[in-house]
Amino acid sequence: MGIRVGIDLGTTFSAVARINPQTGKPEIIKNGYEESTTPSVLSFQPDGTILYGEEAKNMQSMGDINTASFFKRSMGKASVSFDIRGKSYSPTDLSAIFLKKIKEEAEAQTGDTIDAAVITVPAYFTHIERTATKEAGKKAGLDVLAIINEPTAAAFAYGLNEKEGQQTIMIYDLGGGTFDVTIARVNKNEIAVLGSDGNHELGGKDWDDCIARYLAAQVKDQYGVDVTGDPAMVNTLLVAAETAKKQLTARDSVKVPISYQDVRGSIDLSNEIFEEISQFLLGTTKDVTERLLASLNIGWHNIDGVILVGGSTRMRMIHNYVRTMSGKPPLRGVNVDEAVALGAAIRANITLTGETLPPAKSGGFFGGKPEQPLVAIQGAKAVTDATAHSLGMISISEDGQKFVNSKIIHKNTPIPASQARDFSFRTRAKDNELEVYVLQGEHQRPLDNTIINKYVITDIRQTKPPNSIINVTYQYTSDGVIEVSAMQQETGKRLPIRIEPIPDDMSWTDGHPNNAPGQSRMPDVEIILVIDLSGSMDGKPIREAQKAMHGFVAQMDSSFTKIGIVAFATKTATVIKPTNDYRAVKRAIDNITSVKVGSGTSAEPFTRSFNELGDSEVQYFIVLTDGQWWGEANAIKQAKKCHDAEVDVMAIGFGDADYAFLKKIASVDEFASLTNLEDLGGSFSKIAQAIGDNAGGQKKW
Repeated sequence: MGIRVGIDLGTTFSAVARINPQTGKPEIIKNGYEESTTPSVLSFQPDGTILYGEEAKNMQSMGDINTASFFKRSMGKASVSFDIRGKSYSPTDLSAIFLKKIKEEAEAQTGDTIDAAVITVPAYFTHIERTATKEAGKKAGLDVLAIINEPTAAAFAYGLNEKEGQQTIMIYDLGGGTFDVTIARVNKNEIAVLGSDGNHELGGKDWDDCIARYLAAQVKDQYGVDVTGDPAMVNTLLVAAETAKKQLTARDSVKVPISYQDVRGSIDLSNEIFEEISQFLLGTTKDVTERLLASLNIGWHNIDGVILVGGSTRMRMIHNYVRTMSGKPPLRGVNVDEAVALGAAIRANITLTGETLPPAKSGGFFGGKPEQPLVAIQGAKAVTDATAHSLGMISISEDGQKFVNSKIIHKNTPIPASQARDFSFRTRAKDNELEVYVLQGEHQRPLDNTIINKYVITDIRQTKPPNSIINVTYQYTSDGVIEVSAMQQETGKRLPIRIEPIPDDMSWTDGHPNNAPGQSRMPDVEIILVIDLSGSMDGKPIREAQKAMHGFVAQMDSSFTKIGIVAFATKTATVIKPTNDYRAVKRAIDNITSVKVGSGTSAEPFTRSFNELGDSEVQYFIVLTDGQWWGEANAIKQAKKCHDAEVDVMAIGFGDADYAFLKKIASVDEFASLTNLEDLGGSFSKIAQAIGDNAGGQKKW
């Protein structure tokens, strides 16, 4: 096996780092030009060879349209492709080609084989972009040990300074194509990320574009020539803009040479003009930064210092912003171009808890003689990262009227993290599959978030009663990658999951759940559990009733069935109105003994129950009583009104209940039954099955 390295796969520049075998300190592996970073550019030649790095960028500066750059910005986007010399490349393909090139160059420079790497990504990358990055690494022949957030890697590099005590630091990471801001607590032994925010479509390139647009406008104003329609000249202007941006870090103004057709001249560009034309971009980074601080409920006064990472942070306006907001200059001791790769190299050779990994190859940890003792890795720390996106799923709102993003793991939760959700699933004789759409994002409307995958849970066994509980576990790994697993509660067996492509048309998520594709139309159902709380129900009877009600709720499907509870004795009370929120229903059942309705049996519950009904298509009252009622004639009269309004009344009695009375309040004789206390659960289960069969168009009971 070869050595383990850290790779900063940047939008504009990339770097590779390793651990020095003598000192245990991370160091950059310089490229063939003795430079620490390599331009993330590819150039495809007519003879089939592919240039990369500086040579490819030179071709780009000359206007060669067969070059590819900034492909990291489109990582994981299936709709994006680069068509070069008659062949189509995905951003993942291009990243894999580039990774292989810099891997081979690093091997040539060190004389060591590189088999494994930790690759960095922007903290704001989603699951899709992270898995695409891992895939690119694998295609390049690398064992991708981990994906680490660029700001977290930079925090490792900052840890090389061995500061005493604990600091709360902000990592302001503005690269060529992405922007992240992260806040972490760092001490001698640990890095704990508190939270991240960002915009992976904002970076130094956008400042370059501002300059390029300004230059094009000035060429038209001063020389009367429009260059925007010439792709080769646009490429040339973009390279000139990047050069001018870099020059303005040390100078107040620059002259940008212009050579196009008959035009030979220059355009003056000052720092004042540069800041004026790009102020909106700086404002975007301000908004993201303030949003992160607010989400963590901290202010600038809580920040001990700011680390600047990424070549674009060399711009004067960035330094001025940090100094103004934090009240102090940026922290020193971190090379903005190298920090991410150096931190990744540290992470590649330690565990999450900071221990040194065992030897990477037979010749010793980093090469050399087998008997050579391992060197302690400088900057090694335990690390706890956090997710920059909430993980949710497409779910049905509590009122059953729309689809929403139901958040499961919230943004800025420490990772790894997992949460489980139970689904009540109505099984059939065959073809039992449960579809789950996983989202990343903070918005309530599903389509305003990133739809990660369609997970199809298969091999669900038919159960009797037909409602099965499917336990689905959602997990963020330490890489920030999403994993989903499922188990059928009744069998205790793990269920296989098939990942299917996301349909092109997801507009159904803006419609009513009943109209979703593949949904068999189920009628809206409302059920009110009408519970006798007279004095004779105290003790074991009410406990058994609660147990039976919980079992009933577990068999119902919240996607089309609302459940409410009305209690009665001397008077009546609404315990909970009909709702799809079964968690609230279960809490109401648990707390039902605290409902104050007296201890007699003089109240009739049908009037109040009827008033609590909505406009559902199918409606039921399930009455549970253990004795006879005072005023039976009035109760029967009010029950008949419910029958006339097409509300089905089911009556379950035990103890001293009168079967003849139960038949009079029930809609039909079959809906009246006497049972004993121990069989209450079975009676409720039978009713649940009957309601389910009726909803599915089968015989009621």
